[in-house]
Amino acid sequence: MAQFGKYNFMWLTLSLIGLLFGAALTRELPDAVTLQILEIGSIVLLMVSLLSLKTDRRWIKWFIAILGIMLLQVVFQHVMPGTLFEYAYLLLLLLFFVLAAWLVGKAVLFTGEVDLNKVVGSISLYLMIGLIFSIVYTILLEFQPTAIKGLEAGQWYDNMPSTTYFSFVTLTTLGYGDMSPASDIAEVIVILEAVTGMFYIAIIVASLIGSLRQR
Repeated sequence: MAQFGKYNFMWLTLSLIGLLFGAALTRELPDAVTLQILEIGSIVLLMVSLLSLKTDRRWIKWFIAILGIMLLQVVFQHVMPGTLFEYAYLLLLLLFFVLAAWLVGKAVLFTGEVDLNKVVGSISLYLMIGLIFSIVYTILLEFQPTAIKGLEAGQWYDNMPSTTYFSFVTLTTLGYGDMSPASDIAEVIVILEAVTGMFYIAIIVASLIGSLRQR
């Protein structure tokens, strides 16, 4: 357990990468299996995130509450299927990642000395930002199915791999051109993500260099 605490961000980063691969592999599976894998995978990731985050009890209680509600939502979704439960799940997932990214950001940018674990933590934060925007795009497609050109909108769990790809292409400002925003709201979100990606690199490099100079 001590080793887990020492390398907490490494475990978090590995779980995030695992979620990305898991989402990609679900494309070839039936819808019901895809939904179960994404739900179970997300909850496992959240549990690992909870163990990885070194924070006070107040935040831990919030994370446990969100995780508990998500577990209940998954149960209700299978008993009484409906879009309301799907929206609730996505919003809770978004809330969890936003809170986790905030705490990881504070730990990486503003506390302690620079070490390998903190560098890996900056990678996990970058992945979290991409996943946060991926969830935002997924929620947007629930209300505007044509918001992203080049993406044939379907169920949210079918959209998630594509929105994740689109999110990271936007975050890194690669801009392959196979997908593009097709609504005013989508354009604003894309602008915000691209700016976030550029400023993140500048801020994280400045923060790490500043910490090294203080040693």
